[in-house]
Amino acid sequence: MDTPLNKLKALTAWDTEPALAETEVEDILDAHAIVDEDGLAPADENWKPTYDMNKAAANAWLVKAARASALTEEDPPGSGIYTSKVFENCRSMARIYAGRTRATVKTGE
Repeated sequence: MDTPLNKLKALTAWDTEPALAETEVEDILDAHAIVDEDGLAPADENWKPTYDMNKAAANAWLVKAARASALTEEDPPGSGIYTSKVFENCRSMARIYAGRTRATVKTGE
């Protein structure tokens, strides 16, 4: 089943270095809970789980960028893979999601 958590994991390549822990992805998703289509806030017991997935994905990519920010070496040596590119790629992904309009995902029913 494609849950909001699984969708966010896919949008953020959560387990690709610099990786996010599952609890971090859950926390980011929870932080981006929004009012549902009935106008109910996340604190309401009848709230239908609804999230701003683009903001959540942008936030997750910023966390990944922060982890990669100090990396500038070639890893592994001789590979031609420069870890500073990881930082740039994470920032680029954050900008993509930050620039999108709000999209919501409803679960249940």
